[in-house]
Amino acid sequence: MKRIPLSCCLALVALACGSTDPVGDGLPPSTEEGATPAATQWPGFGGPAGDFRVRASGIADGWPEGGPVERWSHPLGAGYSTISVLDGLLYVTSREADQDIVQARNTSDGTVVWEQRYDAPARDGQTVDFGTGPNASPLVDGERVFTLSFAGDLYAFDRTTGDLLWRRQLLDDFGAELLDFGFSASPIFHEGKLIVLAGGEQQGALALDPASGDVIWKGSPSSVSYSTPIVIDVDGQRQLVYFSADKIIGLDVADGSRLWDFPVLNQYRNNSTAPVWGTGNLLWVPTQLDGGTRVLRLTRDGGETRVEEVWSSTKMSVHFWNTLRLGDAVFASIGGNGSIVAAIDLTDGEILWRQRGFEKVNFVHAGDKTILLDAKGKLALARLSPENVEILAEATIANETTWSAPTLVGTTLYYRDQSSVRAFDLGAGAD
Repeated sequence: MKRIPLSCCLALVALACGSTDPVGDGLPPSTEEGATPAATQWPGFGGPAGDFRVRASGIADGWPEGGPVERWSHPLGAGYSTISVLDGLLYVTSREADQDIVQARNTSDGTVVWEQRYDAPARDGQTVDFGTGPNASPLVDGERVFTLSFAGDLYAFDRTTGDLLWRRQLLDDFGAELLDFGFSASPIFHEGKLIVLAGGEQQGALALDPASGDVIWKGSPSSVSYSTPIVIDVDGQRQLVYFSADKIIGLDVADGSRLWDFPVLNQYRNNSTAPVWGTGNLLWVPTQLDGGTRVLRLTRDGGETRVEEVWSSTKMSVHFWNTLRLGDAVFASIGGNGSIVAAIDLTDGEILWRQRGFEKVNFVHAGDKTILLDAKGKLALARLSPENVEILAEATIANETTWSAPTLVGTTLYYRDQSSVRAFDLGAGAD
């Protein structure tokens, strides 16, 4: 492995008063405005609470002619992983030949602080038509950064020096399932556990010790799919929720025992869009193509979890990585090619409005504004409500495929495509 020496001394600062769990209790926030964590860190996929929602102030109501101010830009290899940020360092993974590259960069100017490379070739039988990742996003705690390759190489590095701490290979060490399009579900933290989707005959999810990689528990065997799991609170019980190839599954996050499952099947057996949880005990469960979308109500009854389908629609295909819930409305790219942004009433499935002009959108919500980035490099700033969408500003920031969701810390938007990593200032008064 190659490492660039640390250019300056950085203090080890753990979040939450020394906790190694930067997302606190791992739960999605309340759907009430102002309940989401502040946009000061972005430790893993989806930000502080994993739902692409942050509190933010100072974001401008518009942009200069030509788009938001670009603060810096640097070349970067291929990959679809998102960017993570903690205490002035940006963590990003990319690909060069058969190696994954892990970099820590200064958020101020994008310069590399340290870099590690490791061999991570695709396995026989995997589909490489859309590249070989890395697809899973880096996950950062106060001491470590964790990365997961297309072929299941799970690494832990010292987050300030880049030193290798430990490594596990999901296929070789745990008999994990070989995923056609590579391991894509990002690792998450919960109460001192590093949770990874492995799949196979031995387990579905794995809970590991972040300090050593040792197994804490193995969840009941199942296949796994491509979306990142979430942890929810069902009437006082913490549950890990994730997709298999043909189900959505709930585990007791304390020990990995299965509590419930519900069929979610599309023609390609690949559930890719993450579920969303919120008030009313309602779980938004989307998938693509003929699989449709449904909402489940989860309640605890006599020590068991009761699962009720509130509504479902085979006509509502959600075709991209994230969706956004605000109150009882969900905002998503729907349609066979994700070519319509729509607002959907979570309680009954009614489509409240449709907006064309965007293709496959990733969302980040901050304060009273939402950032939209589509697959063709169009960036927009909007106010979303159940009644309408108000587009405040638009700009094209890339001329290539942009499948990775952006990252927002303060008023800085970090973004990567297949050839670069960039930072934009969305603040009022940016010049």
